[in-house]
Amino acid sequence: MRAIYRSNDLATASPRYLRDMENSTQEQLAADKRTLRIIWLAIVSGVVMLSAIMTFLLQSGAGGTVSQGNVFFTLNAALNIASILLGFTIQRKLDAALTFTKSYAEAAGLIRSRCIISLAVVEASALFAAVATFLTGDLLNLAFVVPFFAFSWLFFPSDSRFAYWQAMIGDER
Repeated sequence: MRAIYRSNDLATASPRYLRDMENSTQEQLAADKRTLRIIWLAIVSGVVMLSAIMTFLLQSGAGGTVSQGNVFFTLNAALNIASILLGFTIQRKLDAALTFTKSYAEAAGLIRSRCIISLAVVEASALFAAVATFLTGDLLNLAFVVPFFAFSWLFFPSDSRFAYWQAMIGDER
């Protein structure tokens, strides 16, 4: 049997994938935690894999073709410092922005977007470090991946961090 939709039915009925998130139920909170953790770990895994691949290629003799190693190292350091500062700034502004949210749905969207953006900013410098290692043939460039791992561990969306964020929500309930 085929369903017949009228225009007024579509205006009032919401699709199944758009759930009402006004109530911060434990089920929805658990789903949000799981989703953000999966994204977080996928980003970290990408950096681990690229760093390992670039190191392997370098050790097998396929890299090290660029002669301006000092320029890459300096650029790598500057990019790393800038990305860490920007990542920390985004995370700190998240705390301030949560106090102005009016619902769990608004806060969940803000948490998701700010966390992913801050990690992606710091990831960019880690990916550049892996590529610079391969291009210059200098494994010292790979040391600039370490701050990415420290950042990702420091701001990992743990249960205590979610509890802190939930306490910051402005006018929840």
